[in-house]
Amino acid sequence: MKIKREALVSEYIEEALLLLLEKKEYKAITISEICQKAGVTRMSFYRNFESKEDILRRWMKSITDSFIESSGISYRTDSLRTYIIKLFSHLWKYRDVCRILLHTGLIGLLKEQFDRAFLSVYHGVYDDYKSYFLSGGIFNVFLLWLEKGGTETPENVADRTKDILVK
Repeated sequence: MKIKREALVSEYIEEALLLLLEKKEYKAITISEICQKAGVTRMSFYRNFESKEDILRRWMKSITDSFIESSGISYRTDSLRTYIIKLFSHLWKYRDVCRILLHTGLIGLLKEQFDRAFLSVYHGVYDDYKSYFLSGGIFNVFLLWLEKGGTETPENVADRTKDILVK
């Protein structure tokens, strides 16, 4: 029962921060505002999180893990094109949060998720150098795509990425 309640509190806090981000600059949002919006106490906040960045990390981890599980995405079994299309289609759903991360200097939080996912999913399959290379390369392609407004389709980005890696 306590575990379920703590999970709900975490969800309320995550949702509160995301709602506040739609209206306010990240740096202007306070822990007190998040708690008020979530309907929880500061004690509940600090029982679950250490900072606003911690909220974003946990939310991104949850989204990433759910995506990996539900999509069946795999760098080993999907073609590079299919892999990129799946990944960029998923990331585009969260483009508003990604843009906020970019403009507030917190895009490194998303990079942490790329690295974590590659290193954990492909541990024992690829060595760390290859995993970091793939993670960093794909992340930087996404970053460029995001900075340019995502005007190209995931399919077009996949074809361009494939051309880079094949040549």
